Amino acid sequence: MKISELVEKGLLIKSKTTEQEITGSITIAERFIQKAKGTHKIEYFDVAFSLAYQSMFHSARALLFKNHLKERSHKALITAIKELYKEKIKLKELLQIMDSYRITRHAIQYTGTGCAKEDSQEAIKDAEKLIEETESILFNENNKRNKKNNSPNK
Repeated sequence: MKISELVEKGLLIKSKTTEQEITGSITIAERFIQKAKGTHKIEYFDVAFSLAYQSMFHSARALLFKNHLKERSHKALITAIKELYKEKIKLKELLQIMDSYRITRHAIQYTGTGCAKEDSQEAIKDAEKLIEETESILFNENNKRNKKNNSPNK
């Protein structure tokens, strides 16, 4: 589904997001991953899994904010980021994983489904990868822009 269709259906809204919202979302993602690791250590694997998913959500949300959009559904967030960054293969792979985690997180949260230790560990690793990929996209693009703006040929 195209971004325009998601906006039309009210699943995304156009927004004047700030740099603070973008970096704030990354900070939240990093906090959730730390909480996921701590929760994993005390063997609450379902809670750790959910926290890892929340980390992924906030990482992806930072990319959405960068494009002056806000989500009204988790699925729309994933769809929009895939569309906006379709040339980023690694990101698309992580978003595909995130989408499967979205379904699992829903089952954990609403049906009380449990989670295996290995699944929790994997979700934490994937959440860390998504934070890294998101930061790479956000900060590399910013660095390129800053280099252009500071170029002596201006």
